[in-house]
Order: sequence, then C-alpha cells, then structure tokens
Amino acid sequence: MIDSRENKKTLDFNEKKKISLFSVGINLLLSVIKIIGGYISGSAALTADGVHSLSDLAASLSVYAGIVISNKKSKLFPYGLYKVENLVALVSSFAIFFAGYEIAKDVLFGESTQMKNLMVAMAVLGLTVLITFLYSRWEKQKAEELNSPSLLADAEHIKSDFYTALVVLVGVLGQYFGYPIVEKLAVVVVIYFIFHSGFEILKEALMVLLDASLDHDSIDAIREILKNDPRVDEIKNILGRNAGSFKFVQLDLDLKTDSLKEAHKIAHDIEDEIKAKMPFVEKVIVHYE
Repeated sequence: MIDSRENKKTLDFNEKKKISLFSVGINLLLSVIKIIGGYISGSAALTADGVHSLSDLAASLSVYAGIVISNKKSKLFPYGLYKVENLVALVSSFAIFFAGYEIAKDVLFGESTQMKNLMVAMAVLGLTVLITFLYSRWEKQKAEELNSPSLLADAEHIKSDFYTALVVLVGVLGQYFGYPIVEKLAVVVVIYFIFHSGFEILKEALMVLLDASLDHDSIDAIREILKNDPRVDEIKNILGRNAGSFKFVQLDLDLKTDSLKEAHKIAHDIEDEIKAKMPFVEKVIVHYE
C-alpha cells in the first residue's frame, strides 16, 4: 500500500512537471505571435500585450521551478518542501496584479496609434483568445485533479491573458470604427476579474504558508472515519494543515484497549484508512491514550 501511494506521488509529480512545461511553451508561443503581429499590424496595444506575455513566460518558468524544488528531499526540511508550490502561487498572484496594472496603464492612459493591418491583428487576437481560453480551462481542471496550488495559479494567470486579449480585441475594433471609449469601458470590467483572481490565489497561498487549518469538509470526513471505527472511544482533537498539494493530519484519541501493542496497531490502521479514503494525505500522526 505504501508503494502504491509513493507511485501515485511520483506519477502526480511527473504530470505536474509536464503541465508546467506546456505552460512555458504556450506563453513562449503567445509572446512571439503577439510581438510579430503587433509589428506587422502597427498595433501598439498588441505589441505591448506581447511584451506582457514575456512576463507570463517568466511566471510559468517559476512555476516549473517551484514544482521541481517542492519534490526534493532534504534533511534540513524533514516535513518536505511542499510549500514551495504555495510560495510560487503567492508570487504568481502578484504577477496577476501586475498584469492588471499593465492593462490599465496601457489602455486607460496609453496613446492611440494608427492601425496598418486590421486583419493581421484580428487573426493574432483570435488565436490568442482561443488558445488562452482552452488551455486555462484544461490546466485548471488538471490542477484541481492534482491538488496543485501553483498550477491553479498559473491557470488563473493564463486566464488573465485571455482577458487581456479580449481587451486588446475590443480596443482594436473600437479604434478601427472610431469609438476609442469602448476600449476604456471594457478594461474596467476586465481589471475587476483579474484582481479578483489574484486576490483569491493570494489568500489561499497565505493561509497555507501560515498553517491555517484544513477545510471543514476534510475535518468532517476524518471525523466520520473515526466515528465509524468501534475501537475509538473518544475523539479529543483533530488538527490538520496543507502544504503544497498535500495534507498533514494530527489526531488525539482515546482508544478502547489497555494494550500498547494493540493501540499502536489501531493507530496504524486509522492512518491507513484515512490515507485510503482521502486523497493527498501525506502523513497522519495519532496521539492515543
């Protein structure tokens, strides 16, 4: 059973690493086509968005580095380096805030430029919208399956690029048809969504880094497992915290036995049952009387 769990962790790590590399490739592709498209079309907004995608590329590289580092073992960190993922998520949240700031600065306070090739700009923006929308949804789904905060933050970051592309698209059309005010109205709505996503990621990352308690659903699920075990006489306390993708649980229990050997076996059984029924539980410590 232990081998199976270790194999699952290895498979999850390899999957997370592969997805983070996909993100690096996606952001590199977006940067190149936007900058080239902006140069050909004469759209300053599209060129600026391409430069902004370079910051997304740097963020994706940091996510990859965070996932690799979080899987390393070190005697200095006996509880693991799992929280590196949450630290990367924290950094990504500031990158999302910065993206919102860049959009506001470029669109609300930037100068309008003359469009040379509308079709090229529309083609690049249409491709950008399609790629970022589909990829951010897929990465978010995989992040939730793998319980990865850094991949979830990266998915939100790429989704912010989707919103950015929409703003630039509206701005290009508004400028082309002689209504530049449309761009400024659209950007206000987009900035709200971007900052909301950044705040949610920031909040989750800080809660884990500060060792906030496990969510109520997880605590209730553990309590239900213990109540259904006839060998548990009383549940004194259930504590838990998150670290990266994993959960750490500590239990204080009264057991229905006078034998230390039997109590030790019951504690192991409880640990195995919790790990079997609840995904991403790394360790269960049982203090028993």
